[in-house]
Amino acid sequence: MSEFEKIRYTRQQDFNINEKKLIDFDFDGKKKKVYGNVNFSIFVDDYCNADCKFCVAQLRYENIAMAYKKPKIEDDEEYFRRLDEVLSYVAPLNVSVSITGGEPTLSPRFKRIIELVDKHNIRKRTITTNGSALLKKVDGDKTNLDLLIEHKFDHLNISKTHFDEDINKKIMRYSKGYCSNEDLAKIIPYALERGLRPRLSCLLLKDGIHDVDGMAKYIEFYEKLGIDNIIFRELMDYDDKTMCNKEKMDYNERNKVKLNDVWKEVDKDPSFVPYQNLLGYYYYVEMYDYHNVRVCSESADLKVQTEEKGNNKDTVYEMVFHPNGNLNGSWVDNEDILLKYEKKAVK
Repeated sequence: MSEFEKIRYTRQQDFNINEKKLIDFDFDGKKKKVYGNVNFSIFVDDYCNADCKFCVAQLRYENIAMAYKKPKIEDDEEYFRRLDEVLSYVAPLNVSVSITGGEPTLSPRFKRIIELVDKHNIRKRTITTNGSALLKKVDGDKTNLDLLIEHKFDHLNISKTHFDEDINKKIMRYSKGYCSNEDLAKIIPYALERGLRPRLSCLLLKDGIHDVDGMAKYIEFYEKLGIDNIIFRELMDYDDKTMCNKEKMDYNERNKVKLNDVWKEVDKDPSFVPYQNLLGYYYYVEMYDYHNVRVCSESADLKVQTEEKGNNKDTVYEMVFHPNGNLNGSWVDNEDILLKYEKKAVK
């Protein structure tokens, strides 16, 4: 059995946060230990122009996307003041930053958010997007893609469940706007030439890409457009008791593709050359080279995430800045609050 296979099947049994670098840090009187490679996610807004059948962000919320509305700081200037304050507060931790949502590029706050990230000289900058507004002109002749490049973003994660446009639209259910393969043919080389590395993110689904043959076709299709980095993700496992979006839960249960089964087939295919594996506190990643493309494959388990955090309540694994101004150790905006937003009194 290879080293990949050993960790593949033991996974979280082998993870020990106390073997990682931990930094003592005070969050407004709450003394915590922070994972040394902590990521700081800015959840820009819950609005999205797609209603993906699998949407993990909606699992904890009601059925209809319209009911999925997070409270937020309404005043723009107050929001930016608060984000600036929090970024300054966590600066000693030398965080990496990820911009996410909803669809972050559709927010009117998007430009100023990435300007603030640049102002704080964040060491690694990533955005996750469905790509639909990357070519939209928002600042004179500049597009959102130009702004990301100008503000020195490192990684551009674009969600695309299938290379077949009809299948992709059926799964991701766009209401308006779309990132077509024609758009990607412009975005990928343009970004690469200017130091912003694009990566396509494909969720494995029985309705979509679900086996090694499908993965190979997906890779080869987008390799022709210049992509050199793709991640295939398994649908997350989760605790049914904490989820209430029945539509998303039912779809995910019907469409679950187990990466353990896919990996067995990958092991038999010499085109996939093992490169590296990575064990996180609730996720496991195997990386391969397929021709000239770096291929990642990731499984994750929200149940393990909850258990791990419950067993180490003084440890911060990740940080999320929510639209309501709270900084949390959780993707739920009223759980595990590290820095609570209090509106400043008007003098």
